[in-house]
Amino acid sequence: MKRSMVFVFSVCAALLAAGAYAAIDLWLGRSAAIFRIEGVDGPVAISPTSAPRPARISDFERGGSHRLAILVTDPGSAWLGLARVFRAQGIPFVITQDPQRAFQHKVVLVYPIISGRSLSPDALRKVAEHVHTGGTVLGFDLAGGGLESLFGVNGARASRARNTLHWAAAHGPAEEVVTVFSRASSEAELGSYAFATQGASIVARYEDGGAAITCRRAVGEACLMGVDLGDLAQRAMDGRAEPIARFYVNQYEPNLDVLVRWVRDLYVGGEPSPYLIDTAPPGRQVSIIFTHDVDYNRSVANSRAYAEVEHDAGIRATYFTQTKYVRDYNDDFFFTPRTISELVAWRETGMEIASHGVSHSRAFKAFPLGSQQERYANYQPFVESRDSARDGTIFGETRVSKFLLEHFTGAHVSSFRPGHLSYPFNLPEVLQATGYSYSSSITADACLTHFPFQLTYARAGESPVPVWEFPITIEDEESPRLGDRVDAANDVISKIAANHGLVVILIHPDILDHKLAFERAVIARWRNSAWMTDLNTFGAWWRARDQAEIDLVDDAGGLTLTIRASPAVHDLAIIFPKANMATARGDGYQMTNGRLSIEHAVGERRIPISETRRQHP
Repeated sequence: MKRSMVFVFSVCAALLAAGAYAAIDLWLGRSAAIFRIEGVDGPVAISPTSAPRPARISDFERGGSHRLAILVTDPGSAWLGLARVFRAQGIPFVITQDPQRAFQHKVVLVYPIISGRSLSPDALRKVAEHVHTGGTVLGFDLAGGGLESLFGVNGARASRARNTLHWAAAHGPAEEVVTVFSRASSEAELGSYAFATQGASIVARYEDGGAAITCRRAVGEACLMGVDLGDLAQRAMDGRAEPIARFYVNQYEPNLDVLVRWVRDLYVGGEPSPYLIDTAPPGRQVSIIFTHDVDYNRSVANSRAYAEVEHDAGIRATYFTQTKYVRDYNDDFFFTPRTISELVAWRETGMEIASHGVSHSRAFKAFPLGSQQERYANYQPFVESRDSARDGTIFGETRVSKFLLEHFTGAHVSSFRPGHLSYPFNLPEVLQATGYSYSSSITADACLTHFPFQLTYARAGESPVPVWEFPITIEDEESPRLGDRVDAANDVISKIAANHGLVVILIHPDILDHKLAFERAVIARWRNSAWMTDLNTFGAWWRARDQAEIDLVDDAGGLTLTIRASPAVHDLAIIFPKANMATARGDGYQMTNGRLSIEHAVGERRIPISETRRQHP
């Protein structure tokens, strides 16, 4: 396509002093303009990609006997979903295909099926012996093997038409009476089993009255869950469960979390010395991240007011900034010297500079991958209408925006959010290739969890990538207006705080008024009980916590907590639900009411716990 005319002009005195110039290229018939800062060219290096590496069960086989054990009977199942969601929610576990290894633990999940084909006769005997000697077993599909009487059931009915679990008051989580796990006739539809009980207690029923979760006590406990928790977790965290959600955003939608917490409580009840890795730092009930999408001309100047409020409150926030240098359907270009000076000012107040792409197109989720060599200003995506764009690529949006932000501010850009939350399936591996560590590309309600989690290659649930997702909880575009939703937002935050979850708040700084008042009100309400920081800081903490190997080991004098941390982990809390009377105090750690606070751990660290550790219910 021919270039009709090129105008080169100075943009401002600051740029002139720096010897920089800008060019605007006009394309006839397209009303497009390219704002170019002369002398800036990059990134130069190609973004390297890695082939997907499927997770292996052996990657998760390390760990002590006080962890929850997952005995995998079908390696082709969605066992990685259990690993991802248990790690996110702080449940220590090991995964193995060896029954002998699994039954060294007091609480064992047999996943996905217990049958004469999936387990040997000796392994089936071990299941029964484990329950009869005081252990706990949770299965998800019981298909023969002669263990029906052990679990107190007599057969099961499969269906793909069930959608909800209704919890029995005596057994279910107090926060939720009904849990949605599927939607019939949707991509996210899940099959389920209803068990015919014969001695088992019913923990939850489906809407058709069938028994969804059952437990039978026989010295130990034998339980069944008719919903494939691994599959549900995988779909939710891979962004493929949106049809399940009752809401899209701004509500409390813990459908995955509730099921995981029920398993957590089963582990705590059946393990004599259980421990959990807290999902918030010591002394904090919840983590709140204020984020701002700077994707509009007026938002640039307004952002300074938000940054000043945050700085004065002693908190950090994340500014997802669009590097828009193309005039198109969406807006005029605004990545100019004025924007750059504002970015520098935000960074000087301690705010995080993050990427919001170049084009901010709703069509981003359909963009091709690209060449991995896209550079400023040759990369020229053009938004043609609300739902269409041309010349855009996923690599171009991520690598060019990151280059520009880093080049002009000196910041390390580690966080990315696509415009309109338009979420390509290949985004996780592209973020890895272009040097990002953190994504905020989906809502918490849509993925059924209020915790961060690790992403997988192509959002396919098989190959983890070193990128973590921090889903959005509250945003400012739904009605009523944000300033009229302070009480509703605080109610959602309170529910998430009850389980030490994460709240990501998205505020577009297109105006001040009620939006800025909303932020002030939330800060005032939660400043003493929440950790409020930027995504990069929280992400680094979460990633270190997520990757640390934490074990409880029996020693002659009691128990010893061992931590193997790389990278270093700071401000970590370990919860001992049955150890309220235990004591531990030393350099950088202290136990109070069953909660061990650790200031710092790197490499291997051992912390002795006193013999008075156990307090059984």
